[in-house]
Amino acid sequence: MNSDQELLLKCRSGIKDAFYELVSPHLAKAYRIAFTILRSHHDAEDAVQNSLLEAYRAIMENKEIHNFSAWFHQLIVHRSIDLARKHLKEKNYAEITDILSFIPDHKNLPIDDLIDKEYKGELISYILRLDMKYRIVIVLHYYHDMKISDIAKLLNIKEGTVKSRLFQARNLLYRYYQEERKEELK
Repeated sequence: MNSDQELLLKCRSGIKDAFYELVSPHLAKAYRIAFTILRSHHDAEDAVQNSLLEAYRAIMENKEIHNFSAWFHQLIVHRSIDLARKHLKEKNYAEITDILSFIPDHKNLPIDDLIDKEYKGELISYILRLDMKYRIVIVLHYYHDMKISDIAKLLNIKEGTVKSRLFQARNLLYRYYQEERKEELK
């Protein structure tokens, strides 16, 4: 029995610290996923909190959970999408600098870091302009290294749909990049 399964049993038997031990390794990634979908710190916190409550209820109701990490991240994505649907009007765009803190930097010369951050900031601004269905697959595939098959299961769509959305999202990102370059040349 793996440690997650042991912690699930401890939770069900009433040991209060077991739930914290179970979820704490997943909270940072869960917040990043929620934030990249919702583009709001407040909404991301709500999505994580709602997911934690739902996870606790499911555990206490003896729901069969084989891979807690995958199940919990799927729960985060679904709760984030639920919140995004509630807020049909898009919220203010997040500050690019807030998002940059989630992207790991490579150790280069200071000028390389500056140029790299500028490109990342530009890319993030393009990603934030995407419709949610494209933004989700881009973020999950490229920033969270999820396989297409895993994204399809997570979002409950076909793999072909995920591939199509990735293709369309990349085309849109390229179009945004081209439009920006045209504006700079004027």
